[in-house]
Amino acid sequence: MHCQIGRLTSQTLKTLAASLTVSPNRSQFFKYESLSLSCEENRNSSGWRVRAKTVRGVSECGLDWGSIQASSCIITEAYQWNSGVYWCESPSGETSSAVNITVTDNNVILESPLHPVMEGESVTLRCTTQSNSSSLQASSFMKDRSRFHEAITGQITIPAASKSDEGLYMCVITDVGASTESWLSVRGVTEQKTRATEQAKEEEGAGQPTEGSIPNVTEAPDVSAAPPLSVFRVMCHLATGAPYLLSTILLGLIYRDTNKGVGVCASAAQAAQETTNNDDVLMEEI
Repeated sequence: MHCQIGRLTSQTLKTLAASLTVSPNRSQFFKYESLSLSCEENRNSSGWRVRAKTVRGVSECGLDWGSIQASSCIITEAYQWNSGVYWCESPSGETSSAVNITVTDNNVILESPLHPVMEGESVTLRCTTQSNSSSLQASSFMKDRSRFHEAITGQITIPAASKSDEGLYMCVITDVGASTESWLSVRGVTEQKTRATEQAKEEEGAGQPTEGSIPNVTEAPDVSAAPPLSVFRVMCHLATGAPYLLSTILLGLIYRDTNKGVGVCASAAQAAQETTNNDDVLMEEI
């Protein structure tokens, strides 16, 4: 599962009504590990709740998973089905940025900040084991499934993150195992300003998310289903095509009547010719 990881800056927090915090602050967790999730509100609002989309569908803390203790959502024992997308949502439908959480039964996890990082920030990646997480072991770090760095201490630090550092990361400890992959997202200053502007527009009421929606997820439009024609458009098409239809019908009627008249005249002429011929024959006989 691709996981967006990193940290929110103070500028980002000001543009969001609330943000989801996770403790411990990472995107990967061992099976049976406990974690706490809470919504940090950045303006006067209340009633925010933690929601998630997992393999079991979309639900909120305290119903199908987790328990609410004070202002936090506590998952006492995490299972693999707890892996999914988590976010905060207000009673009116406002949402925070979403984060991906992975619960694994591997012996190794990659510890990294949960939210996207800004360009220039320092980022630390740490490889730990379930049996002895306090002991750092020699690890191999991989980026985009290619060997990236060797670390005797089990951790590496990127002093100033840039867009080139964005990608999939994982770590391997020899004779122990490998972690799952996590996605490191790095945002530039321009991208951050654009995001802040979009967030401000949403706060003004430009398209509130619906109940059960997942923030920051864009679905491709279904091009297979064409939209139905409106009554107005149908009337316009009929009004446009009616003169041509009536002209065609009138021409057909005129053509039919013309042919009919020609046929009558031809029959009359033939009858008159036959009568003349008969008179000529009678006169010859006399």
